[in-house]
Amino acid sequence: MRAFGSQPRGDGSHDARPGQAADRLRLPSADRVLSADRARGDHDRAHREREPRGSRPLRRRDARDRQRGARGSGPRSLRAPPHAPHPPRRDARGSAADLALAAERVRRRRHPGAARVVIAALALAAAGCLQDDGRRFNPLRQLGPPDVQDERDIGAQFDEEIRKHVVLIDDPVVAGFVNEIGQQVVASLELQPFVYRFRVVRDSSLNAFAVPGGYIYLHSGTVLAAGSVDELAGVIGHEIGHVKGRHFARMQARTKIPDLLTNLAGMAAAVATGEPGVLVATQAANVAMQLRFTREFETEADQLAVVDTTRAGYEPAAITRFFERILEQQRRLPAQQLPPYLYSHPDVEDRIGAVEIAARELRPSRPPVAGSREALAEVQARLGLLLDRRRPSLPGGGPSGAPELSAPLLDEAERLARAGQVDEAFLVLARAEAVDPGEPRIPFRIGELLEGVGRHREAIDAYQRTLALDSTRALVFFRLGEAWSALGNRGRAVFAFEQARDRSGPNSPLRGRAEWELAKQTYEILLATGVSETAPDGAPMVGVSREEIPAGSARLGWWGKLSPRFDRFVERLSVRWTDPDGETRGGISVERLDRPYVGAALDVRGAPSGLWTVEALLDDDVIDRRSFRLQSTR
Repeated sequence: MRAFGSQPRGDGSHDARPGQAADRLRLPSADRVLSADRARGDHDRAHREREPRGSRPLRRRDARDRQRGARGSGPRSLRAPPHAPHPPRRDARGSAADLALAAERVRRRRHPGAARVVIAALALAAAGCLQDDGRRFNPLRQLGPPDVQDERDIGAQFDEEIRKHVVLIDDPVVAGFVNEIGQQVVASLELQPFVYRFRVVRDSSLNAFAVPGGYIYLHSGTVLAAGSVDELAGVIGHEIGHVKGRHFARMQARTKIPDLLTNLAGMAAAVATGEPGVLVATQAANVAMQLRFTREFETEADQLAVVDTTRAGYEPAAITRFFERILEQQRRLPAQQLPPYLYSHPDVEDRIGAVEIAARELRPSRPPVAGSREALAEVQARLGLLLDRRRPSLPGGGPSGAPELSAPLLDEAERLARAGQVDEAFLVLARAEAVDPGEPRIPFRIGELLEGVGRHREAIDAYQRTLALDSTRALVFFRLGEAWSALGNRGRAVFAFEQARDRSGPNSPLRGRAEWELAKQTYEILLATGVSETAPDGAPMVGVSREEIPAGSARLGWWGKLSPRFDRFVERLSVRWTDPDGETRGGISVERLDRPYVGAALDVRGAPSGLWTVEALLDDDVIDRRSFRLQSTR
């Protein structure tokens, strides 16, 4: 990909570190973004072979790289600031990396006992490095189960760690299909505190698992073995049930948080080394208690999956066919081996009957999204091709374009759009798409114009047509994420922004902007807000919020509790006030109060009474909006 951002490294790898974000994203025009006459090169991402990530990201960066990273602003700063002493933290991460490499060497030499020792050390090292809401993890925090923010952090840390050790299939067709099924099930739930992410791990075994914070992983073998989309939806719905039921947190209510973190690190190590026995050893600090809870939670996840998949339009009992495949695999394996799924999902045989009984009373109230059932065979064929070629992604499969036919029409449409004649530009672009249906620049420009006039759903359709022609374009995914975000669909927005991030160069502004959007979609920026009259000293009254402001108040104060994750971005926060007459008084920078609080004040002497609105913005994005009534002095 050329015009969309910086190029990947010459060795074909993708740096796992986020790039630096510019204050404002500067994007090229459409004719530069999607060049019609460029030839695909070896550097094009979708044409490169990629080795498993475990062999590269574990090396150290040199001193100059670390200095550049330290100076960066933007999404790199979303990670927790280093705490003194810095070198021990870096050594801890390095030690975990060295242990991972050592474990791989041991595994290749077929010394499983030694591998278990190494992986156990890796699990402990990783747990010691985990952080809690932007701060170094405090092992003394053992007074209760993890809260929602803890679960987000644990899941994000696990996802970051597992990406270093396994290959994730990020092909937009395969990963997009799995994500779409998952998002359909999520849409049937009540409001969730997490953004759900669905990953496909390159592994031939039948397995699926979930970790806190909405991260759900399916092995490629599970996708290939699915006999129907209903069966795949059942497996996904079961894992969603674990997250929705907050089973990890509830299990930790009777144990300790560090145990959970160690378990997750051990799970990542087990997946990385192909040593499922390590997973069992890591999770068995109290075997009897853990298994009892697991059986209870498996039953609950099954019941949730039956209800939620039915609401999404899928056949509720289809998951039992996946269970039957697991049991058949168990019968074929030697007695001392078990399918990986059975390590974390016991009592499958008993659960089949329970699911069938629960499903008898349920019928889908509506069909799933059109085409999802028919698309499964195509997705499985594409996934098989990816596995055969040992590649995580393939390019788009659209027909060749004919730029000599569409270029004049594109120029005319651009001229009309600049002149403000958007409707006329749409008509010209429609003619261009009819004569040259293989040119991706045309639907991309249609999508941008539709987005500009607030027609987000139609813009999404146009961007998806673009990706069907060429799925390597990072900017198209970014625009698609913006459109989904405008519709309030965080799950689909996050998928698109992740695709944009992973297809951008390591230091490109687009990658930095995608990281920033992902952080805003995932984490709460303001944990609490309020508005009232100010204190006698003129400062906002933190902790006080009113819907009615007393008459005669000279100043109004807005305050917010800023998440530690966004503490470095105080200077990018502003407040905008709108009075009852519609007059906007914007651009008021916030000031830091007692950390973690920020605030802003407005002089309202002589201002009209009535209904006011105050909005907090981060850059140009509204992150909080409150309405209040300023009482009249009459």
